[in-house]
Amino acid sequence: MASPNWTHFRVVLALKNEGSISGAARILGVDGSTVSRRLASAEQAFGTPLVIRGGGEFTFTPEGLVIADAARQMDAVVNDAKINVSAMRQQPTGTVKIACVPTAAHVLRPLVHQIAQAYEGLYIDLISSISAFDLAKGEADIAVRTREPKDLALVVAYSFTWGRAFYGSKTYFETHGRPNTLEDLRDHKLVRIGTGNSPSKASALIDRLDNPERPSIRVENTDSAQMMIAQGAGIGSLFCALADRNSKLKRVFPDPFDQVESWVIYHESARGSQRVRIVLDALVAFLKDNRALLTGLK
Repeated sequence: MASPNWTHFRVVLALKNEGSISGAARILGVDGSTVSRRLASAEQAFGTPLVIRGGGEFTFTPEGLVIADAARQMDAVVNDAKINVSAMRQQPTGTVKIACVPTAAHVLRPLVHQIAQAYEGLYIDLISSISAFDLAKGEADIAVRTREPKDLALVVAYSFTWGRAFYGSKTYFETHGRPNTLEDLRDHKLVRIGTGNSPSKASALIDRLDNPERPSIRVENTDSAQMMIAQGAGIGSLFCALADRNSKLKRVFPDPFDQVESWVIYHESARGSQRVRIVLDALVAFLKDNRALLTGLK
């Protein structure tokens, strides 16, 4: 006995929708005798009568109704697939806003260029800020955050880590020597970001190592810290993804002392957006390809 195929399901669905052989024939684009043959073939494949014929009319058996319902669901899946494939063939247009911290913005700039080359009508607005943008209000389409989202409407597309390590400049090491251990940092001038009230591991570590006789230099942001350290002002912690690309900076110790977890998120209302999906897929692929750069683990 042959296995049921799509032709069998289609003829049953056409009969159920149209209520007659002639109606099913019109929908399927065949003649009535072909519909009858396909129905007989379907009954043979399923091993049971699907309709009861009589007086030029027919009614569905319970088994036939089950097959008709399954055929309806299959037809919906096929139609959805056709729509999705058609959408994929169309070039996406519009703007996708990615909100991220300044460090991520520096790293993601090559991705913006890649997307611009691949999709002529698709534009990326890379928003660099330490503020949390409201994705539900459309302030951004995608966000890269260092705090795990608690809102159930926010969907996590990917998670990864940023490595942090201590850096100094060649000039600084020549003048003040190079620490051999973390405790040796007490004898060096430290460069730190912010007020010192951050709960981060980097801030806690510098709080512990800060020497009142050599008070740390405080700067407002990562860019300022990197510039001060490169100029020989002191030693500080930086994200490896940025600092390793600066020829004026050298790691104090070989390995990162911390891995800061981050999340790529979007609002559930953006699930059906083709342009957001394209950018999300490209972003996740970019982060995976650059894992060594991000983590600082060589």
